[in-house]
Amino acid sequence: MTERMQQKSQKQSTKIQSIAWKAQHRLHGRYFRLIMQRGKQKCVAATAIARELLGFVWAVALEVERKQAAS
Repeated sequence: MTERMQQKSQKQSTKIQSIAWKAQHRLHGRYFRLIMQRGKQKCVAATAIARELLGFVWAVALEVERKQAAS
């Protein structure tokens, strides 16, 4: 990780970092399972992963809204 990326990640709350890390692990594993074990085409697997990634983005957005509302 570059120094700039480390600085950006340190500015994020622990909750958001946790959501991002969970997304990284889950989506990485799911992509390779779809391709290798289920024999899906890469474009089909990428679309499935993008759809699931949207759920993680939504979770981060909700956390940011809660944090702003509490301020």
